[in-house]
Amino acid sequence: MSTMPLPPLNDNSRELWLFTIRFPYGNGESFLESELPELCARFDRVILVPLYTERTQRSVPANARVWPPHEDPFRTASAVDILRHWAVWFDLVRSIRRSAPSATIFRKHWPVWRSRSRQALRRAIVLHRTLFTRFTPGKVTLYSYWTADQATVLGLLRSMDPRVRFVTRMHGFDLYAERSPDGWPPLREFHLRQAERIHVASEAGLRYLRERYTTHRNLFVLGRLGTPDRGPGPWSASPVLRLVSCANLVPLKRVHLISEALALCGIAVEWTHFGDGVERTKLEGRIAALPPNVHVNLMGSLPNAELLRWYQVNAVDLFVHVSSTEGGVPVSMQEAASFGIPLLACDTGGVNEIVDDHTGTLLPMDAAPEVIAQHLRAHRGSPRDTASFRQGVRARWSSRFNAHDVYGRFAEDLLIFATAHQ
Repeated sequence: MSTMPLPPLNDNSRELWLFTIRFPYGNGESFLESELPELCARFDRVILVPLYTERTQRSVPANARVWPPHEDPFRTASAVDILRHWAVWFDLVRSIRRSAPSATIFRKHWPVWRSRSRQALRRAIVLHRTLFTRFTPGKVTLYSYWTADQATVLGLLRSMDPRVRFVTRMHGFDLYAERSPDGWPPLREFHLRQAERIHVASEAGLRYLRERYTTHRNLFVLGRLGTPDRGPGPWSASPVLRLVSCANLVPLKRVHLISEALALCGIAVEWTHFGDGVERTKLEGRIAALPPNVHVNLMGSLPNAELLRWYQVNAVDLFVHVSSTEGGVPVSMQEAASFGIPLLACDTGGVNEIVDDHTGTLLPMDAAPEVIAQHLRAHRGSPRDTASFRQGVRARWSSRFNAHDVYGRFAEDLLIFATAHQ
């Protein structure tokens, strides 16, 4: 995969610049592995602009290139940088100060956000001097995968060059204000003012934003994520309930609730969990205390391609998801449903947009371990534990979350956006 040089495009060519956190480096932002091929199929070239790099680098389509950071991404703008771009800097700082709920909260968080803002300004200056010397409105479409650090950089670039127009996505941490310290996302006002359009991953998130930011309600549009079709997973009835979950081991995902429910379910269970995080040691302690009727496989964090291959060859009876918050429709649940696996999940965020009577069972967000255990026992031998129900799960997934369709429509929308800003 080459990073440079980037030969000029001809007059009829279209180029997309996609700003990420790390993709295609490392294993994160795995959703882009399904989206990128659809983008590359519709644009002549896609330039990936990650904020950070790692040692491992995933393969990408032939017409994708990578523009890695050209200096330390944590470097901050110098006093000279700020003086040269004083109006741009002042506008950003004013947005942060104006959006603060109180002077006390502003003073509390300002040291951190001053540093992060200076990092963003420095990144914008570097890109303005390098990649953006090739920017041509109408030929180049700008797209930030998150409404976070890279959206801030693009907003600063727009302040430097009014020809810059960009779209972003919102997922979870960059969507709900409550997930920010003291409920204050300091750059929210700046992002809403600078972005041309924000694609939201769920109807729940779309409602939240339109109700909370009424003056910007037309900025938000639904932009679901999707997963690829790898065919139905293998399955036959089993005396052992085969459960799978997939989530980072962090407090908001509440994976410990699954282990607590398994301690109460009283039937033979094999539970396989994908994902890692700060709560792994604590979870391992809970697992060690489980009764002998429960067998657990902690698989850690796998590349997405390996996870999908696992689903293709291993029979799963039920997928369980107990997160306390979700910004969109969890991709982990979309992946399971694509293989025909029934779902059992707590109702939060966009979860109820994939879990219904056609795909599984929706639990209250605050479901206790006893309730979860009851539904685990009830699943085996139920109408949801049949081949015909699993066919219905796949059909429901295909009608709403098939990556080829979802990302194809999104890419076409980006092309329309590009044409409108020629």
